[in-house]
Parts: sequence; C-alpha cells; structure tokens
Amino acid sequence: VSHDEGAKLTLSFGDMRVALKEYIADLASTTAAKEKIESELKIAKTIQMSFLPKTFPPFPDQDRFDIFATLLPAKEVGGDLYDFSMLNEDHLFIAIGDVSGKGVPAALFMAVTKTLMKGMAHPDLPPAELLEKVNRELAQDNDTAMFVTLFCGILDLRTGKLTYSNAGHNPPLIIDGDGQVDWLEMPTGLVAGVFEQSAYSSREVEIAPGGMLIAYTDGVTEAMNSADELYSEKRLMSLAGNLSGKDVKTVVNEVVTAAKEFCGEAPQSDDITVLALRFGQQH
Repeated sequence: VSHDEGAKLTLSFGDMRVALKEYIADLASTTAAKEKIESELKIAKTIQMSFLPKTFPPFPDQDRFDIFATLLPAKEVGGDLYDFSMLNEDHLFIAIGDVSGKGVPAALFMAVTKTLMKGMAHPDLPPAELLEKVNRELAQDNDTAMFVTLFCGILDLRTGKLTYSNAGHNPPLIIDGDGQVDWLEMPTGLVAGVFEQSAYSSREVEIAPGGMLIAYTDGVTEAMNSADELYSEKRLMSLAGNLSGKDVKTVVNEVVTAAKEFCGEAPQSDDITVLALRFGQQH
C-alpha cells in the first residue's frame, strides 16, 4: 500500500468513525423520540378509552336489560366507539360507530363524535334527528374529509320497542326470545361528517323479552386471515345462532374471540368493537 493509499484509507476510516458516531447519536435521539411518541400514544389511548363506559354491569339495580361492550384497537389508538346511557328511568340510549382512518386523527374524531352524541341524546329526540344534528356539527369545517359510520337507538324499557337510525353502519343482528337470528332492517343513511344537509330516518323494532341485539363494527366481519379471506357476515350470523342463551358478556367475548381466531397469525387490521344488549330476563 503506497503512502497516498494509506493516507486515504486512514481518512476513510476516520470518516467512517465520524459517520458511525453520528449514526449512533441519530439512533439515540430517534429512539428517544420514538419512546416519547410511544409514551404519548399510550397516554392518548388511556384518555380515549376513558371516554367509553367500562364498568359492567353499568346499572346494577336495573333488571330490565343487560348490556356489555368491548373495543380492541388495532393500533395504539383507534377510531371505533360505543356508548350507552339511561336518558330517563324508562329509556336506554345505545350507539356504536367507526371512524374512517386510524391513529390519532381517528381517535380525535371519535372523541368528538362520542361527546356530541352523548350531549345531544334525549328521550324526546328521535335517533334520526340526533344523527342529523351530530352530522351537521361534524361536517362543518371538516377539512380532513374524515367521516364516521353510526348506529344509534333508544330502547323503551317498558315495552322493548327500539327506535333506531343509521349512518352507513353495519346492520346489527337481532335474536328473538326463541333463538331465531336475523339482520336488523336498516334505514338508509349516509356516513356522518360528509354533507351538512344529510337526512336520516328512524325505524322501530320490538325486542322480545329475552331477545338480544348484537351491534359491531366492520373490524369483526372484515377481519382477515393470512389467505386474505374475510370473517364475513355469514360466519357472524352462523356464530350468533349459538349465542341466544348466553349472557351478554359471554356473547361479546365469543364474537371477539371468533374474529381473532379466524385471523390466526395475521395482524389485526382494524379496530374490533362489539356491543350486546338483552331486553328482559334470560330464559
């Protein structure tokens, strides 16, 4: 090796050492930044989950219905939501929804949607009118073009009559007191947050004593396995046929487990949310 080549080699080793030091310094700062982001996402998840009812049974002195719900985000934070509350002693409000997109923007849109619905829900306000109000608020100045699918309803605990409306959400399943399963007939309605003037309509269904409603987001039916097959509405309906005699917590857990087991090793691609409501006493 000539003197010039030796000098070049020494120089290039020196450059490599400097580059390596810079790389390690960059890596350290990147790791610190990543850990900071992960920490902030964990906090965001905690805040987001605090928006959802998590105490079950939520109304221990209430024997006219049973309700249970769960949400499994696909990422640290997600865009699914569910809610329920007593509007007065005879009326229960329920809602479930799915925001477009994932991550922090979806979580923020979810939190706003949930807050609007809870704040506006009233026993004298039909679900369709509630959706119109919520949609108007969401669509105003919505530069991100995000949207949310929503299903909401008010159950009259004296009669079992559920008045409900829909903004582009998946049809819930309804199981009668004898275990017969069917899809709930949904009124048409555009996803919320797109056009301020979107109109919605309400429908009614009688839930028989012992009957049950199972609402969910498409994270269940569109759960995908490694062969790119979807869990599907057909599989969900087939599963629901075996759920009629079970308590609401078991029903929710079995739906979630079935979707996750179907995925196998494939990563969860979307938030999974399930809500089960039983009217009256179990047989």
